[in-house]
Amino acid sequence: MRRVVLFFLLTLAPFAAQGEIYNCDITRNGTGDWMPTRLLMDHKPGDQTAEVWDPFIKYFVGKPLQAKVTADNEKRVTVVWRITRLTNTEGVVRQYTPRLEYRATLLKPSLKLVIKAFPIRYSNSYRAEGRCRVHKK
Repeated sequence: MRRVVLFFLLTLAPFAAQGEIYNCDITRNGTGDWMPTRLLMDHKPGDQTAEVWDPFIKYFVGKPLQAKVTADNEKRVTVVWRITRLTNTEGVVRQYTPRLEYRATLLKPSLKLVIKAFPIRYSNSYRAEGRCRVHKK
């Protein structure tokens, strides 16, 4: 597990400016097949974008994605990103969705993370929570 975290941190290092890397462990609820179990977010306060990296991004994209910062204040930071053309061949049924939009909100005082996934053009959504650790650069 430490090797995985170290790999994620080293992968994000070239994208880093002066900011913080949040390393978040996520607990899935119910049928959250499209929810990651870990999220790394590289965010510099005041920036309009952040770098995000999770197991889905690693598998489907292969490099960190740029996320849009939609809220950034002393209480929280919220970022939004999309992944396209996803296919899940694990489990009983093969799942496919053309696009998923993720919204992650980090509550700064408690380092609690709330993440939601919205399959575009579908009515369902997924929600999970986690805890984060801060790595200062």
